[in-house]
Amino acid sequence: MSRPNPLILIGILIVTGGALAGLSLAKGALLISAHEGDTYHLLDILFRMQRGEVPHRDFVTPLGLLSVAPILLFLNAGFDIGASILWSQVLVAGVLLLPTFYVAQSRLGAKSAYGFAAFVMVLALALTFGGSEPGLSISMHYNRWAWAVASLVIVLAMLPGRARAVPLLDGLVIGFGLAALVLLKVTFFVALAPGVMLLLAMQNRKQTLVVTILAGLAAALGVTLMMGFGFWFGYAGDLLNVARSDVRPFPGVPFSGMISSPLGLATSALMFAMYLFLSRAGHRIESLGLVLLAPGFFYITYQNFGNDPKWMVPMIVVLLALRPEIGARVEKGVDMRIALTATATAAAALFAPSAISLAMSPLRHYAQPFAEYDPMLPALERHQDIGVRIDRAYTLTAQFYLDQPDSVWSKYREIAERPEPPTLAGVTFPYCEILAGTSAWFKEITADLVAADIPENSQFFTTDILTAFWLFGPFEPLQNGAPWYYGDLSGIENADYVLVPKCSFVSRVYGIMLDELNASEVTLTPVRDNELYALFSVN
Repeated sequence: MSRPNPLILIGILIVTGGALAGLSLAKGALLISAHEGDTYHLLDILFRMQRGEVPHRDFVTPLGLLSVAPILLFLNAGFDIGASILWSQVLVAGVLLLPTFYVAQSRLGAKSAYGFAAFVMVLALALTFGGSEPGLSISMHYNRWAWAVASLVIVLAMLPGRARAVPLLDGLVIGFGLAALVLLKVTFFVALAPGVMLLLAMQNRKQTLVVTILAGLAAALGVTLMMGFGFWFGYAGDLLNVARSDVRPFPGVPFSGMISSPLGLATSALMFAMYLFLSRAGHRIESLGLVLLAPGFFYITYQNFGNDPKWMVPMIVVLLALRPEIGARVEKGVDMRIALTATATAAAALFAPSAISLAMSPLRHYAQPFAEYDPMLPALERHQDIGVRIDRAYTLTAQFYLDQPDSVWSKYREIAERPEPPTLAGVTFPYCEILAGTSAWFKEITADLVAADIPENSQFFTTDILTAFWLFGPFEPLQNGAPWYYGDLSGIENADYVLVPKCSFVSRVYGIMLDELNASEVTLTPVRDNELYALFSVN
């Protein structure tokens, strides 16, 4: 296996990262054409933290500190919000550059190293979550960053040390990498850490294992010194809150649906082929390591929107690195070098649409015409450099149930087992779910609240997944609330009003919240009721 040329490798990292960063920044704004609801969630968190609020103490979120800290660094330095998000990606790519160079240089052959290094830069700097859709989105950026870090950890753990490997550096990258996963999205840590640690132990890499543990403990100590012990208790509480909640057990299809889908069946077959051929090629420990990591790969894929199997990329380069020489391992007439090459090629072909979508997203972003976008935060004059596509922002599209009581269709309600319309404090609400039009929804409801002389600095508990009215009008964020609802009526004790939209963005969540309010001891008094919303004062 030819070793990568270090000058070429560092050149690929710099050129790939520089080109993607340059295309993203050259537009002068961040333009969003998909998942704008998730973006409002992110903006809510960032502007809360800029005001001095601390996650897990002042508001509920299952996201780790590192998912927002790089953006907050630029926001606090005076950058506008769009620039802060784009420059945070450049910062993450810069931090990953040297670890990526070390992993690729010490573990992989030339072609694999160059491709792997470029892909890590793509994960750090892309402007979409993945998949095969062409939409531009900063949503779930923390998943991309976590996969970039996890890819380095997986390759180091799966591939034994070679002549250029340094156990101390291995342990530092793995230890700090796992710590970063805890503070990005803990799902990655929980799913991968046990397999990684067991794999190091099975390979008898004692020095690497010790350094990994010490590096992780050092990172935890550093966070504790900065944030205090209460940070960890708050973080754990928020994670348990999400785990117990019926609101968001998974972001897409159920696990059975993911596994039985065409993509799921294909990835499962490839996973089995990887295990089989690694074992037959004489890599018994590595094949067992794959068995240990496989549940984590599938669980992370299940928990991430789009069910994008990004674990394939580190496993592709692992397969290529572990290929024996031609003729060295032949099992039942099959040369294992050819078998591993074919499996890696099949995985690359299956993942290619997502990889292309990720890599092309900064170029698509650069090509967008400004005329098709409107500011996401019209009330914040300093932060007009983040835009949402106009049709996504203002096209009010909704699903409305026709079989309302007293309608011509009502006779079918019983057959379809449709529940009765939800009620709260004597007000009945229609079945209505908005599919697009976030900006119009925020603007119109906020304008009506202002026109109704609702006191400035009021705090609202909103029965929907979007709650950031304080970014559109003279109101305050809900203390101890959740920018994205996760259960338990978080922050209701500090609310001045409960705001119930007449048409919500996720009707299932809307229904759960109304049920929880009806079951609570909160006393609500109707204040305002129109076609947009019903407003109740909290006693």
